Amino acid sequence: MNSKTTFAVVDIETTGTDLAADDRTIQFSCCLVSDNKITDTFVTDINPQREVPNRIVQLTGITNDRLTHAPTFDQVAAKLYGLLNETVFVAHNVNFDFPFLNAEFQRVGYPELQIEAIDTVTMSQILLPTLSSYRLQDLSAYFNIEHDHPHTADSDALATAKLLLILLRQIEELPSTTLQQILNVSPSLPQDTLKVFLNANEVNQKQAHVKKLPGHLKLSSGLVIRRRELGNDKQQLRSANDRYPKTKKAKAKICPTS
Repeated sequence: MNSKTTFAVVDIETTGTDLAADDRTIQFSCCLVSDNKITDTFVTDINPQREVPNRIVQLTGITNDRLTHAPTFDQVAAKLYGLLNETVFVAHNVNFDFPFLNAEFQRVGYPELQIEAIDTVTMSQILLPTLSSYRLQDLSAYFNIEHDHPHTADSDALATAKLLLILLRQIEELPSTTLQQILNVSPSLPQDTLKVFLNANEVNQKQAHVKKLPGHLKLSSGLVIRRRELGNDKQQLRSANDRYPKTKKAKAKICPTS
């Protein structure tokens, strides 16, 4: 991952979560992110060639009738594989979307995608440890991200892409001490998520000689805080001392006894 990396932010809707039970993809969406902006989007319905359970229809709004004339995964596999190859795969719960898609690719004769993959849930948990929920719609509300249709792949992928841009910016702004403290813990993160923090730390180290804090700020225990301006405090103290009466005569002028 570097400044030229293209992130493929993906969301899928499925008939269920169990590939062993013949669950299949019913919708795929991807937002491509590079140079700190969303550069392209893609979405398609997919005919799962099986009945979509009613609970999934109610959750996503994707009906069996709607999918009747949609392409099968086999028919869109080449397009999806080419879209994702040579990118960094991103999802909100990457340990579901990435293996599920790879299993779908293998089912229709494609090899697994050999690309890095990162998780926005975990990134959010590290950067915002005090939040009570890391659901995509709750994080969208927290960051004022427009997210009109949760549980539809296009809306979820777009919201996740916007969330990714925010999280990457926050990681870039972390003090090097804070980054180092995160890495010292050696957390076991989903897929390649730790590499985001490793790369940011590497950039920090390379730029250490030019990335200096302004004079009014300082680093303390991993936090950037404002320096106390002692010079002004001393001046105020000196002025106060100059005004304080030091002799009985001076005091009498201010507070005459009679």
